[in-house]
Amino acid sequence: MLFRSATVAVLAALGGVAFYALMEARIGTGYAVIATFGLFLGTLAFPYSAALFADAGTMGFFAIALWGVLGPSMPRRDALAGLAAGCAVASEYPAVLACGVLTLYLLWIDRARAARFIAGTIPAALLILANNYLTTGSPFHLTYGANPQFPEMTTGNLMGFRLPDVGLFPAILWSEYRGLFFWSPYLLMAAPGAVVLAREDRAVAVLTITVFVVMLLQVSAFYSWHGGNSIGMRYLAAALPFLGLLAAYGVRRFPEMGAMLALISIGLMAMVTSIAIDPPSDSLIPLQAYYLPRIDQGGFIDNVGTLIGLPLWASLVVPFVVPVLASWHLVKEVR
Repeated sequence: MLFRSATVAVLAALGGVAFYALMEARIGTGYAVIATFGLFLGTLAFPYSAALFADAGTMGFFAIALWGVLGPSMPRRDALAGLAAGCAVASEYPAVLACGVLTLYLLWIDRARAARFIAGTIPAALLILANNYLTTGSPFHLTYGANPQFPEMTTGNLMGFRLPDVGLFPAILWSEYRGLFFWSPYLLMAAPGAVVLAREDRAVAVLTITVFVVMLLQVSAFYSWHGGNSIGMRYLAAALPFLGLLAAYGVRRFPEMGAMLALISIGLMAMVTSIAIDPPSDSLIPLQAYYLPRIDQGGFIDNVGTLIGLPLWASLVVPFVVPVLASWHLVKEVR
């Protein structure tokens, strides 16, 4: 459990630090604070870190990779970005799509940087091969197809994938069941952010939008697109730092709206974290059928604050303190 904590929650936290450093340099301190809290407390990174789901670590890895790729060109930074992206793939194999788009971006802007990035992925690639060998007896036989508990992934050779189904997009993006924007409305700031970024840095805009679209298509092609017994679209975790980058530019353009949506998203994720990240899998309306009744019944789980004697309300407001103060200060400055 300690090892899992170090490799999930801490990685997500480090990803938040890297994301803030990147956005502070690109859009300024106040906007970067809102963007960082909106992404890492207003999305599944918050509850999944508390529950030690690998998806939160994947988000952290890609945030670090973006810090390396989009920051100043330095050999060590490029290699570290490659290592982080490679580790994200080792954690969640479909993340190879996001890693591939990052590689293509670097090939487009600077082949020397791309070479250092690719070299940085080698340790993670070796880790994948070793894991395959220990699990299946062959370094080239992916473990995704070796678990008999998931027959949809073990039969044939497509490992549960089919052609993308655009008909699933509304459920993936908007539904109360798993909808990305339903549970994290802060990410809607990516829409105006994409427009702003396209005007200022077209290549980065194309990079971020491409990663999101590719990962969205990948999720819609998977037989278990909903991610099983969990809340939110966890299979889109690899795309969230890229979407968060777009949202950060949206915050700079519309700070009041960005701050408001960030606080709403943090509230939703704090609710999920303080109750459970795994509502009944057969509930298509988990907010109405599970979370709101649990709030009414006082069905909260213990956290560090309550365990050390804090009142429940005091332990639950902690995630809001810095975002609220930063939002107030930023909006005051803008006005």
